[in-house]
Amino acid sequence: SARLSFASGEAMEELLGTPPGSATVLGLIKDTKHKVRLLIDEDLLQEEYFGCHPCKNTSSICFATKDLLEKVLPRLGHDYTTVKLIGEDE
Repeated sequence: SARLSFASGEAMEELLGTPPGSATVLGLIKDTKHKVRLLIDEDLLQEEYFGCHPCKNTSSICFATKDLLEKVLPRLGHDYTTVKLIGEDE
């Protein structure tokens, strides 16, 4: 995709139970109807660890990327699509 954006604040709260500014992969736990499509940058998949909000942006947690892919997402019944995000310097 040439252009990606987050959903509206209302949609984020409805689908993921997270307020604007708190987007997190862990919000998928509330997406029981699987309406959200998870996109993960290919560079992130090369990292051993990643950080995210635990559904609130007042704190962050860090865990193994491998655990996200092999434990968390399968348990939630969610898959992901790998994308290549291009920054302003590319």
